[in-house]
Amino acid sequence: MNNSNLFYEALNALTNNGCPLDLARSAASIVANDDPFQPDLGRTPQQQQIIQEALPYLQSGIYDQFQTIDETPNPLTHGQFLGNFGGELPDETIWRLAEGDSTALNDITSYATLDRASSIFTRLEELGAWD
Repeated sequence: MNNSNLFYEALNALTNNGCPLDLARSAASIVANDDPFQPDLGRTPQQQQIIQEALPYLQSGIYDQFQTIDETPNPLTHGQFLGNFGGELPDETIWRLAEGDSTALNDITSYATLDRASSIFTRLEELGAWD
């Protein structure tokens, strides 16, 4: 697993929103092993189907317009922020962060959550995710 923190956060977000445990484990494992340098984040068609089945458990509001995370403007950043903060932060804040809006960090009131979000934001910025 490339990112165990992302695995546990995605698993938590999915199960907190009613996703069956086996599906949540599978989806979290896929997201934790995403490769931003590969087409479709390196996901097989079977993995994409699992993500498509799990995604409705994370959708509310702004993400409802997408069938999969791959349809968002930036799947890598949306996947990272939604996987880490889905169910913890409002979707609008997650969306703004995933679109590279650093001012969205100001909306986070929990110090621990802000620290994690800032760290992820900085790493994605260093990777050139929004270039």
